[in-house]
Amino acid sequence: MGQVLRTATPMGDWRSFKYDVAETAGNEGGKLVLVEDTVAVVHIGKLILDSKGCPLDPQVYEFGEEGVAIYHAEKIVVEKATGQGQAALVGQKVYWSGVYGDPVTVVKTSGQYWIGIVAQPAAADVATVVIDLKGDKATLLE
Repeated sequence: MGQVLRTATPMGDWRSFKYDVAETAGNEGGKLVLVEDTVAVVHIGKLILDSKGCPLDPQVYEFGEEGVAIYHAEKIVVEKATGQGQAALVGQKVYWSGVYGDPVTVVKTSGQYWIGIVAQPAAADVATVVIDLKGDKATLLE
């Protein structure tokens, strides 16, 4: 399977909320973030345009601004850990550390949130995966 493009645009059913950005470095579109008790993917940040009207990268919500996050998505692309044991199979549980910007993993370690399941397979060396995100039901327990 080839590399999946990283995007914060969900497919199918999805839900979002506005939140106050707490990370001093800001929140970049497509990154995972913990907002109170909910795991979410930062929606593409506000568009900053250059003098020709083209978007500049990265698109970031800055500290103290109001951002938009997707906490429930039928299918959404997120960054995945790579390496041995990180092949993601459909239906497999997906875990996240709770640290802003960290990739998801399919190998649970202590203190990780269970945030959903794999919706499309991804090889161990592929850095993204399509998941069914249930950030509003994220739990440290299974």
